[in-house]
Amino acid sequence: MGAIALLVKRRRRELKITQTELARVANLTPAAISQFESGARKPSFDTLFNLADALKVTTDYLLGKKERGYDDLLADPKVSIMFRGIMKLPEEDKTTMFEFYEFLKNKNEKSENADRNEALEG
Repeated sequence: MGAIALLVKRRRRELKITQTELARVANLTPAAISQFESGARKPSFDTLFNLADALKVTTDYLLGKKERGYDDLLADPKVSIMFRGIMKLPEEDKTTMFEFYEFLKNKNEKSENADRNEALEG
């Protein structure tokens, strides 16, 4: 299985979407997504762009040329809008945003730990 296959599948699972949902957003068929993820078929150049947009990453990430980073984060339109807005906030509000981030991070870490413990016990 090639890098594209692994990275498409991994990112789709991170986003918690099905192959059918990815296909709809990327304007492809579910069969095409299945073939890409299994490595049976490689996406065309245009399709690679559609997949990158749908998966909110760069084409370089899907090609295995680089790890996910800030460019991939900003590929998500919601995040891009948020960052542009944050730049205009007063410092006090930026501090509040950071505190909220810390809260969400801790909440998610607790949830992940609980899931791990449940898996170990079950």
